[in-house]
Amino acid sequence: MLKLYSERLKEARLKAGLTQIQVRDHTGINNKTLSGYENKISEPDYETLKALCDLYGVTTDWVLGHTNNPHSKLTEAERVMVEKVELNDDSFIKGDFTFDGKELTEEQKRKLQAMARLLLSQYQQGK
Repeated sequence: MLKLYSERLKEARLKAGLTQIQVRDHTGINNKTLSGYENKISEPDYETLKALCDLYGVTTDWVLGHTNNPHSKLTEAERVMVEKVELNDDSFIKGDFTFDGKELTEEQKRKLQAMARLLLSQYQQGK
């Protein structure tokens, strides 16, 4: 994951037309620290990641590889997929899901589905 978000942080900064020095001036993040994030040397904490994403106009989900859409609005294809996914049938297993840029196997999707069901059942019992 470090590789993907390092690349995406740099891509977002460049698309925003900002130098590392300008990012430092806007956020207070040292440009050496920022360089470490962009060169796969270190990882930002959540608050730092959020500050960078806000400055660049992209979502943390995109930087972390949870979506290929850098903006907060879902694409039409993503919206359709979200609406179709049901944890109680095989639409989740048949869906195309990626993590860190790699397609999940059917076994991984089944495990994820089982974990999601468990978490949701625990949540519903706690209400």
